Amino acid sequence: MKYCLVLLMLIKIVNEVYGGCNLSLKNDFSTPSPVYLHKNKFLAPNTPTGDILLGRSETLQVACPGHKISVVLGNKTTGIDVLNVKCVSNKIFRSLDMNWVGEIKEIKCTALPWFTEDETNKYCHGRNKIFRTGYNISGTFHTLYEICFDKDLLTPVYVKHELTPMSNFKQVGVRRPSFYGGQLFGKVRISHMYKIENQRKIFQDILGAGMDQKYITKIQFLNRGHLAPNADFTLNAEQRASFHYGNTAPQWMRGNAGDWAAVEDAVRRRVNALNTTVTVYTGAYGVSTLADQHNVQQEIYLGSDGNNNFIVPVPLYFFKVIYDPKERKALVFVLINSTYYNTSMIDELSFCADICEDSKYSWLRWRNDGTHSFCCEYQDFVEHINVLPKLNVDGLFY
Repeated sequence: MKYCLVLLMLIKIVNEVYGGCNLSLKNDFSTPSPVYLHKNKFLAPNTPTGDILLGRSETLQVACPGHKISVVLGNKTTGIDVLNVKCVSNKIFRSLDMNWVGEIKEIKCTALPWFTEDETNKYCHGRNKIFRTGYNISGTFHTLYEICFDKDLLTPVYVKHELTPMSNFKQVGVRRPSFYGGQLFGKVRISHMYKIENQRKIFQDILGAGMDQKYITKIQFLNRGHLAPNADFTLNAEQRASFHYGNTAPQWMRGNAGDWAAVEDAVRRRVNALNTTVTVYTGAYGVSTLADQHNVQQEIYLGSDGNNNFIVPVPLYFFKVIYDPKERKALVFVLINSTYYNTSMIDELSFCADICEDSKYSWLRWRNDGTHSFCCEYQDFVEHINVLPKLNVDGLFY
């Protein structure tokens, strides 16, 4: 790590002396923010401070994908959706497509870039299909994450994305966007299902009249739980693409803002500290239950289809598998998605010894949110929840 810091300092000095560009996530990017590609990959910080260093004459592709969306240079709308720019020095870039010289922050889009999901020919967990989500730029699809999606239950099985040491840094000044359903949910109004009034209605339908009052409160309700979290992505356009309903599952609010948020924050910090890149599989499994008016446990869903089949299950578990493919090490976090289970039910549902009680995992701190979470070795996990592609795991990630 020390040698990497020295090398990056040398690069920065060379850039300052011989010309190069140094971009700050805090000051040098505009909104609506375009998609930035560097060497055909999403632009990312490459310094320990979270800045982006580019050599003189290195190029970026700046794109504003979407219907009737185009690049704006300063106050001028160009009418094109992709622009190639070259580093001149410091913060100055030159367009390779038209007569323009200026700073990156002078480039924006006429509207927020449009992300899409694309069905692949790959199957997952039985006959479910994998959909990749990202940006289609000049006919090339650039993937941010993949969704293994169950089209019968209208729920993700898992989402796969990559987490790098630089994922700890964020473009600032980003407004939280609305969620997008895309084509995965067909004619089902998935946004309506998350509304509190619909949650109250479906709880009454499943559990009995008035039972919604017992479970849904001002601080406890079913939220859209991100699988690949928006905070795992650095730039504005990438963060926005995480707001896809295919990247969510119903999660009780206290767990979403409690243990689950703690895991996400801790993993980002750990990956940054280890200076490694990991593959993350985040999923939802099983169907959570609640006691009805007769004290009988009933499975909970957010709605039903035209044939009165329940869809969009409230998961029993949320899980996150951290996998280092180079070291062949893994760790699994599991959240029991309920604050309404008693101790005996939690004991029954906790299917592995909590290895995060070991001092090696002092970098993780659970939050007192009323839910129960634990950590598993990979082999113990797949013996109980076997929905992922097989991973070559030889040891523990810590």
